[in-house]
Amino acid sequence: MQTLSLSDYQTTERDLTVREAGRGLRVHATVYAIVIPILITLNLLVVPEFLWFFFPMTGWGIGLTMHYLFGYRRAAESVTRHQERIIAAARA
Repeated sequence: MQTLSLSDYQTTERDLTVREAGRGLRVHATVYAIVIPILITLNLLVVPEFLWFFFPMTGWGIGLTMHYLFGYRRAAESVTRHQERIIAAARA
């Protein structure tokens, strides 16, 4: 049986969380890339006089950007802070 040190566990947890965050971001971006062209096509075919597709494209784009910034870019920092809180609570 192999032993796992606290440092190894923390590194593995951080790496796993970052990978999961990246996977979530890729899924979000893929769905965005599929749905937005459908909305554009639907808009141009049904109501070409009013270009409403900009609204969901912009709103969803903002959400996708926030997902990237706070869900993916800061995932490792978030896990590190969480691990530090757990260690502090265990010591108290």
